[in-house]
Amino acid sequence: MKKLIFLFFVFISFNSYSQDIKKISINLYPNPATDYITLKFENNINVDDFDFKIHSLIGNQLNFNSEKISDFELRVDIQNLSKGVFFLIINERNDRNRKILKFLKN
Repeated sequence: MKKLIFLFFVFISFNSYSQDIKKISINLYPNPATDYITLKFENNINVDDFDFKIHSLIGNQLNFNSEKISDFELRVDIQNLSKGVFFLIINERNDRNRKILKFLKN
């Protein structure tokens, strides 16, 4: 009886958390970086369709400036960040898709 209950629980868990996640292909370079990081979106995905946030390793949201280089490229100024590991959170505006990229500031 215990095995039957466990299998039922696993079945319920997988179904309640299943999602259809669209792949977002982004190149972040250079990594590690000193002054700037560049994001290049693949497959004709436009930079304007996304919101960007930078968080520290402990979760603090940080302020930054960015410059749109083209419809598919964004340059992010990280000169004011201290040395360390950071997370760039990329949220799609029209959907619930999210991508998190880790980068290192020298």
